[in-house]
Amino acid sequence: MDSLSSLALHPALLPPGTRVGAWRVQALAGQGAHGAVYRAVLRHNEHSSPVALKLALHPDDPRFAREVVLLSRSEHPSIPRLVDHGSWQSASGTLHPFLVMDWVEGEPLYEQARHHPPAPARVRQWLAQLAQALAVLHAQGAVHRDLKGDNVLVRREDERVMLMDFGTGLYPGAAALTPAMGFPGTPLYRSPESWLFEIQFHGDTSALYRPSAADDLYSLGVTACRLLTGEYPELWEPFRDEHGTWRLKGVRLPRTLRNNLILEPSLRPLILRLLSVHPEQRGTAAQLAQELEPVSPVRPSQRPLGTRAPRRHAWLWLPTAAAGLALAVWEGRSASYEQPPEPPSVARAEPVKPDSPDAGTAGLGDAATVAVQDKPPSGSTAEGMIEDTLPEPQPGQIRPDEKGRCPGRWLVVLNGACWEETSWEPEQCQEHGGQMFKGTCYVPFIPPGRKRPPTSGPLKNP
Repeated sequence: MDSLSSLALHPALLPPGTRVGAWRVQALAGQGAHGAVYRAVLRHNEHSSPVALKLALHPDDPRFAREVVLLSRSEHPSIPRLVDHGSWQSASGTLHPFLVMDWVEGEPLYEQARHHPPAPARVRQWLAQLAQALAVLHAQGAVHRDLKGDNVLVRREDERVMLMDFGTGLYPGAAALTPAMGFPGTPLYRSPESWLFEIQFHGDTSALYRPSAADDLYSLGVTACRLLTGEYPELWEPFRDEHGTWRLKGVRLPRTLRNNLILEPSLRPLILRLLSVHPEQRGTAAQLAQELEPVSPVRPSQRPLGTRAPRRHAWLWLPTAAAGLALAVWEGRSASYEQPPEPPSVARAEPVKPDSPDAGTAGLGDAATVAVQDKPPSGSTAEGMIEDTLPEPQPGQIRPDEKGRCPGRWLVVLNGACWEETSWEPEQCQEHGGQMFKGTCYVPFIPPGRKRPPTSGPLKNP
């Protein structure tokens, strides 16, 4: 195979035996929009340890130089080690940059969790390792800009997570690779502030969004939410304030996380903080890594995390190219039920097929924390809330069938109607259209498309 000429080959279709610099291709391992990854070994030592050889599909792709810089500057057990880099010449004579990293034998994060459900302590460890890797990047003023489940591998030998794909990363002094209003990364993981920037400055070719460490932290929050619940957070509809500035009231959590039903409840406040719409509240990766230090050993009674596939969401908002405004298109609701609003703390999602990899590539973010409200004194209720009266059914509310059952397992039958039982305090219950009964908040189950009763909560700006 030594005589095989690389000049007759395409960078995405190198057969086994192809020479690339000091390396010999063994097999194609994967391919993305900008590069193909091959398993390779040293040309003159077939028994050497395998490496991952990443070859650019486009000539002189500057992303590879950027990735070389980031990898060479970032030393951490959860960041692959840069081994070599150079250029490969195509049949037409064009030069395609390549880089060589340690070979990581493992599975993408979500696939690993689905095939081998981890204990809560393992999830906590994974998030700590990712936070530590981000801290190394952020310490040098760099950002990853595309942290997501598909860019995290769980190494088979020790179950350590490895942060991959630094091609969209950014560091001080790096040349711009995207236009002013370009947003590299993945939309599902983009921070609220980057979406608001795009809406606010739509059509302004001079506007430049400057990503920060908080963008990465928001992406980590989305990753944690998806890992723990099988669902993505959802952004509320944006609105203009009295000064004409576009804002978001908050984000909505999947019900499992919203009601703290996850098997590692101590992670919930950290995830809420990462998913805040206020970037300054997300803290730093170094702080997060310290907070994620194991708090207790895994007890035998703790079962692994569930592997439920992500729920399909038929609604989302996306910036449109309509003249004058990049507002979002809100299309419907989830096929299962309409989630009641959640106070500012999480994000929204795009439609995702069950068990599908992360969609698209395009996003960034900043940092935030969640304000904790003091609980009212024992026995107190919000004005107008009556604790000892059965909740009154609302117009459009689903009623139980002839067997007395509601359509969802999470629903309860009360006073001839179907309700969602929540742990909200009276004020929050009233804001969401719920009614208190014997210390518990019950929210009427009204499916998408039916008009919901008005609440005392704030109205959306027109």
